[in-house]
Amino acid sequence: MKQFLKFLAVPIVAAVLGAGSFAVLIAVPYGNTVVNNGPWQADLAVGSVQTGIYARSRTALMGLFALRTSEAVYFIARADSGGRPLESRCDYRIEGRDLPARWWSVTALGWNFYLIPNEANRYSFNSANVKRDPGGSYVIRLSSKKQEGNWLPSGSQKQGRINLNLRLYLPDEGVLKNPGAVVLPRIVREGCI
Repeated sequence: MKQFLKFLAVPIVAAVLGAGSFAVLIAVPYGNTVVNNGPWQADLAVGSVQTGIYARSRTALMGLFALRTSEAVYFIARADSGGRPLESRCDYRIEGRDLPARWWSVTALGWNFYLIPNEANRYSFNSANVKRDPGGSYVIRLSSKKQEGNWLPSGSQKQGRINLNLRLYLPDEGVLKNPGAVVLPRIVREGCI
């Protein structure tokens, strides 16, 4: 019986280690197609025919119908501009100006990359509906508590880790040539409960 348990344990341990290593490989983009820009990160291989198995798995996990980079560039932020993980128990200020694309959007996502359920049924702001100040800049408040102006609900304070998705549709040539140099919105933590 002892020998049987040893033989049974080996495939179980192998399966757990294999699934765990695959999860780690698809959780965070890496490689020469990944661009970092402040707290934002984009994998430029997403949507291309050169995309490898891990990038395709990551895209499937996030639920994206990925377009080619010439049509859309997708940035993800898992941390604020200070490098701290984004959490639903914290309030954030997302500050920026219009982005170099025909249309853009900022969407709040849960730890699992699904939309965060909220009573306001508000999930994102975009170039058509964000309210700007007279100088053309905007501030989006990401918080679990209702805010004035451009408020993006982050769910309940128990939601835990959250992500932001920034999509640039039909980006300008400068974005395609050097996405790491584009001025993207800052994510400023204002406080936590």
